[in-house]
Amino acid sequence: MEATEVQARATIAGDEGATEPSSSRDGGIEEHRLAANGLKILHLPMRTAPVVLLMVTYEVGSRHERAGARGASHMLEHMMFKGSANFHKGQGNSIHQLLLPLGAQVNATTWYDRTHYFALAPRDSLDLIAQIEADRMSNLSLDAAELATEKTVVLNEFDRLIGDPLERLLQAVWGAAFASHPYGMPVIGRREDIEGFGREHLLAHYRAHYRPDNATITIIGDVERDAALETVRHRFEGIAARPGPEAAQLPEPDQDDERRTTVECPGSPGIVMLAYKSPCGLDPDVDALEVLGRVLAGGRSSRLYRRLVAAGLATEVWSDVSRLRHPGLFQLSAVVHPDADHRRVEYAMRAAVEEVRAGVADEELARAQSQICGRLLTSRDGPLAIAMQLNEAIAAGDWRSYATAAERVGAVTAGDVARVAARYLSDRRLTVGQLVDAADRTALSS
Repeated sequence: MEATEVQARATIAGDEGATEPSSSRDGGIEEHRLAANGLKILHLPMRTAPVVLLMVTYEVGSRHERAGARGASHMLEHMMFKGSANFHKGQGNSIHQLLLPLGAQVNATTWYDRTHYFALAPRDSLDLIAQIEADRMSNLSLDAAELATEKTVVLNEFDRLIGDPLERLLQAVWGAAFASHPYGMPVIGRREDIEGFGREHLLAHYRAHYRPDNATITIIGDVERDAALETVRHRFEGIAARPGPEAAQLPEPDQDDERRTTVECPGSPGIVMLAYKSPCGLDPDVDALEVLGRVLAGGRSSRLYRRLVAAGLATEVWSDVSRLRHPGLFQLSAVVHPDADHRRVEYAMRAAVEEVRAGVADEELARAQSQICGRLLTSRDGPLAIAMQLNEAIAAGDWRSYATAAERVGAVTAGDVARVAARYLSDRRLTVGQLVDAADRTALSS
């Protein structure tokens, strides 16, 4: 899919309604801002169905948590559904009581750099959704009894995650790779921190980060721009901006040696993961790394598939590159075949990495670019899917990266792929993770 260059209007929607034209590659999305409090607004009209999606993205996630309060962002996400001053279960008008009978989809998620909330509903519900979001942006109840009950829910979710072997491997790899940076901590937090949360802990986190000047509202659907902007202005303009906390977070020190971690899970499949430090999500090199990932593990023609799956050493291979606000990880993973062992799989993966540093063929490059761009095209099939991708672009630092993704990937050259392979896929930037069956002594000794 090709991103087109169009004119965007950056609107300062205060009392004067002044506009300042600017040029941007935006895929039909317009950006606006409330002058009164700095709230950002994105609007994308879609006429495919009489529905509207409103999403609020707060730029706060587990990266913003201090020691002793790990999991505060996720815990607060749960409490945001427990009621605010004017919308709560006691009055019979909680968010679920009002929106679910309309057939709405309502949910939220927390990640390293952001927390977001969305509702997809019939288009005439926009003002109601905006009222609810404005009220819980400024008047969250944070009832102590509700918090005590919700802790049990979150602790059950924590236990389910810990019971997932792949999740345990991912936590171990990120924890080993990021010894100082909060990316090394699980987004859901630590059990002892979750158990110890009090109302004042979460209220302080809420007041520090749930501010209009730290949020973006995205409206996608069958709603005209002016109507959407007026709704947001009416409901959110009265919420005052507040000073945010000072950024006291130290960067992760440079990694200068290979690290290893092993996770033992009885009865689990074997997995080998090679995780290399990668740049922040807006760095152009991440586009080349994404193409590199498809060259190495993008289907039957990929290098790791031929080396591992076709050779009977693995049953599955995949790649992933993070697009976070700060530097993250480029990951290559393989599920070890029951008749193979971790050592042989790791050796074969390293050999493929070594080879790709020498360059890639034109047909490999074209195939990887086609896969990525095709996936972008087919994944943007409705308001919710588009909002989810915009949400991650906002968290990485610039929503416009959503609109230019395919164009940037299409501009990657074979030289770019070889260059980033040589720069980032070095042993000194590498963390090796192994998931092994605790009863498999061969794997444990490899």
